[in-house]
Amino acid sequence: MFNIENIWIDLVIIFRILLAIVLAFIPGMERELTGKFAGLRTHILVCVGACVFTILSLYGFQFSIHAQGVMVQDDPARIAAQVITGIGFIGAGTVMRHGTSVSGITTAATLWVCAAIGMSCGCGQYVTAIVASCATLIVLISIRALEKNILAKKKISYTVYEITLSASMNECGDIENIFENNFHKIFKYNKKLINHEELRFGVLVSTKKSLNDLNEMFKAIKCINSIEIREHYE
Repeated sequence: MFNIENIWIDLVIIFRILLAIVLAFIPGMERELTGKFAGLRTHILVCVGACVFTILSLYGFQFSIHAQGVMVQDDPARIAAQVITGIGFIGAGTVMRHGTSVSGITTAATLWVCAAIGMSCGCGQYVTAIVASCATLIVLISIRALEKNILAKKKISYTVYEITLSASMNECGDIENIFENNFHKIFKYNKKLINHEELRFGVLVSTKKSLNDLNEMFKAIKCINSIEIREHYE
C-alpha cells in the first residue's frame, strides 16, 4: 500500500536536488567559461553534495532519544554543519600561489557559495537559493567588468627584483645614479669594497620595468663585470 506522505516527501527531495543542479549551473558555467580550475562539474557536485547532506540531516536521522526519563530530539543541523568544514578543503585546492601573486580565491569563494545554495535547496529555502545563485553570477560578471574597465587602468603594478652586481671601483658613479633615478622604491642597498678595486652591490628594488628592460639598461654600463637580476619572492 502506497503512503501518500512518503511519496510526497520523495518528490520534494527530488525537486530540491534538481533545483540544486540548476542553480549551481549558473555560477559554475561562468567559472567554466573563464577557464578556472574548478568549473561546471565541480560546482554542481559541491552544490548537490551540500543539498543531499542537508536532506539527510532533516529526513535521514529523525528519531528521539530517551535519556533519564527525558525525550531528547536529535539535532537536524549536525550533519549539515559539517558541510562548511568540508568545503574548506575543496576550496583550498583551488587556491594557487605563483610567487607573490595568489589566484583561485574567487573560485574557492564561489564553491563556498554553491555549498550554501545547496544547503538552502536541501532545507527548502528556495527563494534564498535562487537569489544567492543569481546574485553570485551578477557579482562575478559585473565586478570583473569594473576591474577590467576602471580599476585596471588605475592600478600600477610593480615587480620586486633582487640585483647583485660587481663593477670597477673607479667607474661606479653611473651605477649609483641608475639606482637612485630609475626605480620606484629601494628596499635594500648594500655596497661592499673587494680588494680595494671592485665594488659589489646587493640591491632590492621595485619597478614597473620588465626583466628584459633591466638587462638592457645595465648592459649599457661598461664598468660592470658581472650582474645577476632575478625576481624576488617573499
